[in-house]
Amino acid sequence: MLTENMTSVRDGGEHAALEQKLLATLEAEIDSNRLVLPSMPEIALRVRELMAQPECSTAQLAQLISTDAALAARLIKVVNSSSYRGNKTIDNIQAAITRLGLQLVRSLVTQLALLQSLHGSAAETRQLALLSRHSMEVGAHCHAIASRYTRLNPEEALLAGLVHDIGKLPLLMRLRTLPAGQLNSVMTETLLQRLHGRIGAMVLQAWRFTPEMVAVADEHENLQRNPHGMPDYTDVVLLAHLLLHLRQGTLPQWTAQAHQAHIFRKLALTPQQLLDDEGLKLQARTALERLSS
Repeated sequence: MLTENMTSVRDGGEHAALEQKLLATLEAEIDSNRLVLPSMPEIALRVRELMAQPECSTAQLAQLISTDAALAARLIKVVNSSSYRGNKTIDNIQAAITRLGLQLVRSLVTQLALLQSLHGSAAETRQLALLSRHSMEVGAHCHAIASRYTRLNPEEALLAGLVHDIGKLPLLMRLRTLPAGQLNSVMTETLLQRLHGRIGAMVLQAWRFTPEMVAVADEHENLQRNPHGMPDYTDVVLLAHLLLHLRQGTLPQWTAQAHQAHIFRKLALTPQQLLDDEGLKLQARTALERLSS
């Protein structure tokens, strides 16, 4: 028994040393800009660039989106969903843009392209699949929270939920290049947890997202953040995170003091009131169904 305990202690020490070494290596790569960051899906980048031009027209935008058949089909499906359906069924992209408006289309295209990119990756692993599912669940709850409790744009809130963990994507890809057997699941999760916020902020800066969205990646697990004024997108993502953990009964260390989060005081809510909101559940379920289709 003593020998087994000594072996366990030694193995634990070796794992801790390896974890620290990997952490130092990854931090050095981050600080020297040697960690390879993912590119924004091309169609989303082109749409955002076109819309940044003052002379951008709905016809030009429709032509560009139509070059990606899968994306165009999903946008048509969204515009005819219960959330946006009008008296007439929409069957072309230009009409969809007219109904939705330019800013909403930009957000939706970015959402759909990100999901398409994650699901379509040849390198998709179980971890990437879990990341994609978690991002959709958080995004769906962000949409519902923003709609019911704030004046924020629900679609931008959904987008914030989709990208809040984007820093895990380049980390997972980098960790896959390590020799087999060097990492265990606990070490992988520790590295992802400690580094994904910093890297996510770098990714969104590289993608030219707004500072408000960059803050989402960097601060969405900071329970102590308390910016003045109305709730922002980081507040909404943090709250969606907490709500999911409360429902699942799985509060990680960073959420152990969930009831102390400033966002509850901002919205004059308690965690129990949030859990009991059936309308919120329904809206989140509807948004998740849209993302999953």
